[in-house]
Amino acid sequence: MKEYQTITDQLDRLLTEYMNKDKAAAGMAVGIVYNHEPIYAKGFGVKNIETGEPVDGNTLFHMASISKTYVATAVMQLVEQGRVKLDEKVTAYLPYFSLQDERYREITVRQLLSHTSGMPDEDDYEWDRPQLDEGALERYVRSVSHLNLMWDPGIGKYEYSNIGFEILGDLIAKASGISFEQYMKEHILSVLQMNNSSYQQPDVDQRLLAVPHIMGMSPSFGAKVSRIYPYNRAHGPSSTLLTSAVESCLYAMAYLNRGRLGERRIMQESSVDQVWQEVAPADDFGYFRQIGLSWFMGQYKGFKAKAHGGSDTGFRSNLVILPEKGIAVTIMFNTDYLGLHSVNNAILDVLLGEKVDVIPRSLTMHVAGILAEEGEDAAAHAYRVAMNDRAAQGFVPAEIDFSYRFIAQRLLNNMETEHAIKILKLALRLDPDSEELRLMLEPLVNQELHS
Repeated sequence: MKEYQTITDQLDRLLTEYMNKDKAAAGMAVGIVYNHEPIYAKGFGVKNIETGEPVDGNTLFHMASISKTYVATAVMQLVEQGRVKLDEKVTAYLPYFSLQDERYREITVRQLLSHTSGMPDEDDYEWDRPQLDEGALERYVRSVSHLNLMWDPGIGKYEYSNIGFEILGDLIAKASGISFEQYMKEHILSVLQMNNSSYQQPDVDQRLLAVPHIMGMSPSFGAKVSRIYPYNRAHGPSSTLLTSAVESCLYAMAYLNRGRLGERRIMQESSVDQVWQEVAPADDFGYFRQIGLSWFMGQYKGFKAKAHGGSDTGFRSNLVILPEKGIAVTIMFNTDYLGLHSVNNAILDVLLGEKVDVIPRSLTMHVAGILAEEGEDAAAHAYRVAMNDRAAQGFVPAEIDFSYRFIAQRLLNNMETEHAIKILKLALRLDPDSEELRLMLEPLVNQELHS
């Protein structure tokens, strides 16, 4: 159809220009459903900056927390079968689950799905020391027994918890009698003919995998290959789904069609209604304002939106569905530091018929690139020129751009202290009154002097 061709031509231009201009990027894949049909599944950039192999629509990306929406789908299947009840206590299915806090006995399945159980979050996913056996998930659930709840699970207060979804994954395994990963493969991925997708990284065709990239500044600013891949069966439910732009469209279509893809059904319509029913206020941002059962909800340009994002070492992802319009957009990056929402929202605007001239990118990261290649004077000049009219030059508004402190911290995390210092010195030159920048810079300089 001519309408579809116009849309895809515009997207090709915008996304190609974005990747060509954003020197900090490695690879990206985009999958789009429009009018309930898949119309776009393409890759841009590279799977691995060291080999230059291109990303395409079948490249597999680590989806991080988008994995959780599939967990909710699986739980609802078990609810439909009568094996699980949403308002039953978790201990009814996992009698060995316990916390230091005795209120754990009151936590329900629904509360874990909606992040309203009061469970804390995980801060170490042990990607660098993964557990690869089937018993990893149960061991992890048993290992959280020293934790306390943040508040009473019955008050309906939202706080994001990856731990809660590992517990749900173990619950799926115990209620179904097979491993979590096998259940997800047999009852969701295979049903939707997502044949290359999997929660088990070692089992997929390794030639299809995008390689994770982290931020570096040597010899130039941007992506460098991460030597750690985010995979650990102890954290499979919250994080380890691998899928592609092509296959993500199948999942999105099943939700747009209220649980059905062609003759295949993964959920009843009533189950879709339940996962998309608002439970509690969440984040004060666009389509993440309310939490349902794993899914976030809000609005985009006046249309109801359902969404989830993801971020782990070397990867970022985003999935947004506009049910009223029959639209879904999935974006996958094999870098963990680039902003997704400017890309996502530009695509949504094109699909909604708006004029989009350019996808705005980060000015601070653009300036960091100039700093690495041309030095501080050139970087400071580029920043001041761009600040005169950020929008006209294709940069995001200052209030949503990454800070130089963010860039410096990422470089520090990746063992590039010397380059973090360069970023902070530039930032102080641009904002000499910033006490935050000074407090971050001074100990780093002293550390370098005495090392």
